[in-house]
Amino acid sequence: MTLSLFFTRGVSLEQWLKQGLFEREKLIYEEHLKQGNLDKVYWFTYGSEDRKLANRLKSENRLHKNIEVFEMPKVFNITKISSYLYSFFLPFIYRKELQKSNILKTNQTDGSWTAVISKKIYGKKLLYRTGYTMSQLENNLKRFNIIIRKCIELVEKFAYNNCDKAIVSSNHNVRYLVNKYSIDTKKIEVIYNFIDRNRFYDFNKQREKKVVFVGRLSEEKNIFNLIEAIHSVDLPLDIYGSGPLKNKLESFIKENNYNVRLLGNISNSLLPEILNKAKYFALVSIHEGMPKSLIEGMACGCICIGTNVSGINEVITEGNGILALSTSSNDIREAFIKALSLTPDKEVKMRLLAKEFIDKNFTLHNVVAKEQDIFKKLCNE
Repeated sequence: MTLSLFFTRGVSLEQWLKQGLFEREKLIYEEHLKQGNLDKVYWFTYGSEDRKLANRLKSENRLHKNIEVFEMPKVFNITKISSYLYSFFLPFIYRKELQKSNILKTNQTDGSWTAVISKKIYGKKLLYRTGYTMSQLENNLKRFNIIIRKCIELVEKFAYNNCDKAIVSSNHNVRYLVNKYSIDTKKIEVIYNFIDRNRFYDFNKQREKKVVFVGRLSEEKNIFNLIEAIHSVDLPLDIYGSGPLKNKLESFIKENNYNVRLLGNISNSLLPEILNKAKYFALVSIHEGMPKSLIEGMACGCICIGTNVSGINEVITEGNGILALSTSSNDIREAFIKALSLTPDKEVKMRLLAKEFIDKNFTLHNVVAKEQDIFKKLCNE
């Protein structure tokens, strides 16, 4: 069986590497290949040097030999909008590879139309997978004008109407989609984001009394309120990630002399060591899909502090972490005060509950098994 994965429009294999995502993102496909669920995996990317990069990774034993990368031709690497143009030409440029495929799979909504077009032309099964529901996020944040947000909704509806099966990462996504597009719940499967439990676990090391945040430096992550809240309880904060707010955050930290370090992107393979050195992990977003970084923080034994919003409150529940009442800096501060007041026995109990919750819901083994069940059903149809 051959599966074709369509990268998010504009995203390259090189970007996965630079942003520290490669080690995590490849895992599920390599595991399917190791178990014999798939014979070949094709990655259709938006980098014009990705094939060469993939060959180098294979020579270093960092990429499975049966994952083949098909790059965007250099002729499309001219302007920022070239990726849109390529997304419509891709099904014709790589027609032979798509004809060999059994299942087509998306990585996100942006660029999903390429997979739908390929399905229509070559009669393949389409698995519409999203890590987060794009229209839900953008309608909450209102970063784009109403016309762009309506276009996002049209793209989503087009994909849901034409896919054979859909995967979302949380239950709140299902509720939103059923209300928004009247989608049959039988068509949507909830499969939580996974982590590699062989790497993300509690090393039982001595922990520093500090807070770690890992994520994109963007508006929805509510980082300014996080910084102010942590400063008020006199804890140091290490921030890992990159994004559009980097310069503003640098100025904000410098002007106020906050005890905060902006440490840039980090490879997912190095993250367990960092999480095991910190006592606290924080994710205080305004909105989330199903946050991988929070799951990783829990698995590594951090005391996790989050906000009571969709996505986060599906993970922090029943005593396995602490939820702030709102996304305000005052309520986040109160959540940290509660965390600091925990007795050693209560800390141990909270960490154990968190790790048990992760083992039950977010292991690579469980996710691969659920996807394999979907593959079988699609092929039998």
